Amino acid sequence: MSAIRNAIVTGTGILAASPALAHTGGELSVVAGMLHPLTGLDHLLAMVGVGILAASRPDSKIWLVPAAFVVALAAGSIAGLAFGPFALAEPGTLASLVVFGGLIAFGERVPLPAVIAVTALFGLAHGTAHGAEAAGATAVYLIAFLATSAALHAGGVGLARRLQAWSMARLATGIALGASALVLSIG
Repeated sequence: MSAIRNAIVTGTGILAASPALAHTGGELSVVAGMLHPLTGLDHLLAMVGVGILAASRPDSKIWLVPAAFVVALAAGSIAGLAFGPFALAEPGTLASLVVFGGLIAFGERVPLPAVIAVTALFGLAHGTAHGAEAAGATAVYLIAFLATSAALHAGGVGLARRLQAWSMARLATGIALGASALVLSIG
């Protein structure tokens, strides 16, 4: 019963996030950096999704997937700060939800290097979108943004571990994550 309760609490938190994409602009303080990944449903879902995807890997390698995303997120953010928006950043962000959802639902046998490469690619897309909107941001803002993103990865790992007792959890979670991209693209 606690797995169901935790899923409901997590789902409520995700739904409480702003329906707008995670690109708010404006204030560039430490607090803004920490809150930024929580203010857009696309980024929030992708961060938790990376954690859920990582949880399908052996414990000794579980943090390789989130680490690849965070490193690529940092690189993409710096590129976005330096060069502005890239045309594929926003579509790449939504595509990440579909691909992460597919990998969660059906990709348990996909080799770890391929999962890491795909995760890093989408980390770049997320990073460029966020970096482009944060023109003038300091390193402290970026560090706070990355720390919250990493915390959301850890939350996804924890959620996946709690849902492991439910036999259809991976399939249902992956399908829901992928479908969220469709909802966000029309909303």
